[in-house]
Amino acid sequence: MTEGHGNAIEVEALRRIYPNTKRQGERVALDGVSLSCARGTWVALLGPNGSGKSTLLRILSTLDRADGGSARVMGFDVVREARRVRGVIGMVFQSAGLDRLLTVRENLLAQAGLLGMRGAESRGKVEGVIGRFGLEERAGERVGTLSGGLARRVDLARACLGGAPVLLLDEPSAGLDVAAREGFLGALTQERAERETTILHSTHDMAEAERADVVVMMCEGKIVASGAPGALRDALGERVVECEGTRAEVLEQAGLAVALRGGSAVGTGDPERVERAAGMLVRAGVSFRVQPPTLEDVYRAQTGRTLGAGSGT
Repeated sequence: MTEGHGNAIEVEALRRIYPNTKRQGERVALDGVSLSCARGTWVALLGPNGSGKSTLLRILSTLDRADGGSARVMGFDVVREARRVRGVIGMVFQSAGLDRLLTVRENLLAQAGLLGMRGAESRGKVEGVIGRFGLEERAGERVGTLSGGLARRVDLARACLGGAPVLLLDEPSAGLDVAAREGFLGALTQERAERETTILHSTHDMAEAERADVVVMMCEGKIVASGAPGALRDALGERVVECEGTRAEVLEQAGLAVALRGGSAVGTGDPERVERAAGMLVRAGVSFRVQPPTLEDVYRAQTGRTLGAGSGT
């Protein structure tokens, strides 16, 4: 995170508490979250469902209100200047904001109208974004006939139509297969490179987070770690050791920090302790793996939890 007046997004001590309901008690969705995103950077919010990612994006997009703290986008307060905030953001939700019965071009023309564009300006902007996202051959097809990956690309084109300097993406590739996800992320990467757009992107997928300049890890409404992906991994050391969970005590005896993942135990620490643990496991006749740490290892070391989808927002 970078501080200063050049930041596209500024969040300070943000709190959001959902009140008691018949099914559950009071729930703290955001618990004093503070972060800043420098202009032109790609920031990934990484965490399972229920960690507060979607709530944060809803507040930044003026769709929800915080119970405490403050947030600004391109210098505009999300409460007092909500209309101006909406003018500088493009939003891609978990569910595509498209009319399945309209064609790709018709959807984009409708969005242009909502942005106040008319006539030649509207048509020019739409044809420009169709070309930028490689949608020329599909522009006359109904959105409902497109594959999931293409529909998400159209949704990204819709969000970028007005040239907004900030994109807020709430798990936009959820449900896509690997190829479709790569196509979507490739289009996003190109858009960011060409227009220096600031991106705040929520995900629980490590491969997506690896593309970002900065990863912000969230758990139960709090930020538990942040930094460049490589720096976060390096902080765990060069290697981690994974073995069956019933042998976790061997890793602990070697001086490693241990977290459980399903039926496995993963130990992290300095190279000497990793080497000691490997030797102990060999002597005990236990199968194990030694590998470079991943962002999931970092998350697990910080929280004791995995990045699998949970419940909540």
